[in-house]
Formats: sequence, C-alpha cells, structure tokens
Amino acid sequence: MPEPGHARPRRITRPDAVLRGHETGAGPAVLLLHAGGERRRVWTPVIEVLVEAGFRCVAFDLRGHGDSSGSARALAPCADDVAAMLHVEPPGCVVVGASLGGLAAVAALADPAVRARVAGLVLVDVVPDLDPGRVRGFLAAGGLLDEHAELVGDILAHVPRLRRVTTQLEQPVLLVRGGTGSPVTDDDAGRLLRQAPHAEVTRIRGAGHLVARDQPVALAGTIAAATTEWPALALLRDLGAAQVSHPGGTLLDHLRRVSEQVTEWGGSRRARLAALCHATYGTDGFPHPLLPPDRRARLRAAIGDDAEELVHRYGACERSQTYARLGTAPLPLTDRFTGEVVDLTGTDLTDFALLTIANELDVARTASLTPGTRGAIRSLIATLGAYVPDVSRRAVADPSLA
Repeated sequence: MPEPGHARPRRITRPDAVLRGHETGAGPAVLLLHAGGERRRVWTPVIEVLVEAGFRCVAFDLRGHGDSSGSARALAPCADDVAAMLHVEPPGCVVVGASLGGLAAVAALADPAVRARVAGLVLVDVVPDLDPGRVRGFLAAGGLLDEHAELVGDILAHVPRLRRVTTQLEQPVLLVRGGTGSPVTDDDAGRLLRQAPHAEVTRIRGAGHLVARDQPVALAGTIAAATTEWPALALLRDLGAAQVSHPGGTLLDHLRRVSEQVTEWGGSRRARLAALCHATYGTDGFPHPLLPPDRRARLRAAIGDDAEELVHRYGACERSQTYARLGTAPLPLTDRFTGEVVDLTGTDLTDFALLTIANELDVARTASLTPGTRGAIRSLIATLGAYVPDVSRRAVADPSLA
C-alpha cells in the first residue's frame, strides 16, 4: 500500500536503530503506531480520512519493521522509540497504537515526562493486562508464536508494569475493539475500565484483530470523532483553565459549555474547537488570558490554524466599536491588540456570530445579572441574527434571557 499523497519523510536516529516514517496533513498531531508484523503503510487509508478531518498524522515503521532498522525482541526498546517520537512532536499529541504499537505506547507512558506530552491514548484491539494463555494461543493459531516467541515472552513479563501504568493515566483512553476474530474479550475490556475508569470502549464489528487493515475508514472515523477535542483540552488544563474562576464554575467549565452549545447548534469542527478555546487570549469582556497573543503557535498545534484564527479574532475584538457596526456585512472588526480594522465575511463572520451568541447565552445562564444587563445581552443576540438568524431566534427565546 503506498504512502498517502504529499507525505513528508521523517527520520529519527536511535542508539541502535534508525526509525523511518512520514507525516501528512496539518493540524493537531496524531502518532500512529502499527501492530507487530505490519508497517506504517497500513495506516494510509486511515491517514487520508484523518487528514481530511483536520489532523496532522505521523507514522513510523517500528524498529525491525519496514524501512526501520534495529530489532524488536523486547518491549523496552520499542517503548523508548515511542518516547523519542513524542519528544520531537509538540505537546498534546494523540497516540494511536495497535497491538504491539499500543503496548509500546503504554510502556512509554510510564515516564511522567512522556505522559505530559500526550493528549490521549487510543488502543486498537489490545489491552495492557494481557492473558498469557490466550495471547500465546491466538499467535500460535496464526503461526506467529515461534517467530516472535522472544518478544512475546518479554511483553508478558511486563504485564504487571503495564497494568500499573494504566492505573496512573489521567489522559483520556479509548479502546477500539475488533469484532469476530479479535482476541480482546469482554473481560479484557472490563479489566481496562476498572484500571482506568475514565476510559471508553467501542467496537468495530466488521474487523478482526488488525482493525486498520480490515476497516480503516471506520477506524479513522472513530478516532476523529473521539479525539477531536483531546489536544485542546490538554492545552487548556496545562494553561490552568480549570483553576480560573468564572460564572458557573471555572473557566474550563464555561469553555466546555460554550463548545457544547455550538455543537448542539450544528457548528463546524472549526467553530466547535474555537468555542472550546475562545478565551485563550482573553477577551474584551474577560481580560484573563491563558496565553499572550504573541504565542499563537501552541494553540495552533492544538486546534489547527483555521480554528486558532477564529479564536484570535474573537479575543482581539474591541467590542464597543465592533458591536456598534453589527448588522453590516462585511462586519468591520476593530482589533484591540493592534488597532487595525479587519472585515469579517463569509464563514468567518458566521462563526464569529455563532461563538458570540453561545458565549453570551452561557453568561446569562450562569451569572447573577441585573435585568438591564440581561436585556442588553438579549438585544445583542437579536442583532447578531443578521448573520445566524435561526440560532439567534432560538437563543433569544431561552428562559435565562426573560
């Protein structure tokens, strides 16, 4: 299977191996780790879907596989390789590991410095708490046990450590199980949920153990749907959004509610991610930035350039001058950081209006406001109806604005 179009080569030199891979796309990073006996090209159809969904995908051949040198006779070198891959990525990477790749990822996460760089973990038809008898039986049935006996024995010896690492994970964890032919049982999934109660489990019934090979489009859709917000949430927590007070709880609570509202109204992926991060640079009404506006690269890495641009526009909006022009199209937005006036048109204007309405409605629902302030918010939302009429009408009818 060929590499995806526009793939850019990657290379990492290790003390005893050279790891070769490629990256494709732009946006939040997803590191894809294949199963034993496979190579990175198995991810090509998965990558095509994820890139279209707004992710940047990085895939390496594991040591001793494909174009990478070295040998894979023990778990520790594979885990060290994964740590090296993560250390050259921006913090907030989503890690997807199938079989051997998933176990190597869990082993790498034993290091707190590695864990701090990971937004979440997707395990593809593998659990850390392996049953030795069933593992050996499954591999023997496929004629693979003798060839990989040394590696299998080493991995099984590490099961207690893998189990401990799993209990330490605070990041989101998703187990994607195969269907008929998968060695992962309901009991396996149950043990994972007991070890990591915040984990989630889903199943792709048309796949066997090698889900990326059997049902790549379904797997990619599952990954995209589950992990879209993971890098943004990891960044917000790292920046302390959960410690900043805001009406209705913390700033992180507010950001999540606004994003959920935009989602309920059918907002695009860009609008949903921008809503989740809309106060990152502070706003004219909430001057408590999590990041200064000259450090935009961190947010771009978490949500992509397009969504970050909307966050920056929203945070930069000088409200008294901009709101005085509401109803016009394009909308002249005065940038409070630079003093420049920028015309908002098309989806930029629609998404800006959608985000503004969702933010103001959440404030009305959670803050103690005077009748006059509620009336001003109601009037503002009604005026924004020039850009999103259906959403505006629904928001104005909300009981919190009565």
